[in-house]
Amino acid sequence: MKKILITLSICLLATLQTVNAEEKYNHFPSLKPSDLQTAFCNIQTYNEKMTAITIKENLSAQDMVKVHELTYTLENSVNFFKATLEDVSVNLEKVHRASEKLDQEIIKSSGQKYLETTSLLLNKNNC
Repeated sequence: MKKILITLSICLLATLQTVNAEEKYNHFPSLKPSDLQTAFCNIQTYNEKMTAITIKENLSAQDMVKVHELTYTLENSVNFFKATLEDVSVNLEKVHRASEKLDQEIIKSSGQKYLETTSLLLNKNNC
């Protein structure tokens, strides 16, 4: 019984290490944006590349691999937007609550953060 438990433990440990290694493995290099401008430009550039492929009537295996490659950078940029919008939401909620309490300092500080970020989202970005 002891040998069975030891063997099962070793197998489980080996399986967990394999799964963990696979999760960290990226098939293709990707760009990670450090700011909204870069995220916008990555999406614009990579959407153009994806459009050129997806408008084809039939996709080759090479086309599908290229789309797979493009998605790494696109996912990074979309996730950057997601995190940025979460911050926008948090700051707006702070402004909302502060306005209920007539807290001028929080309205000003969080309001400024909210306005700065949303202005970047609304401005036309030149890539």
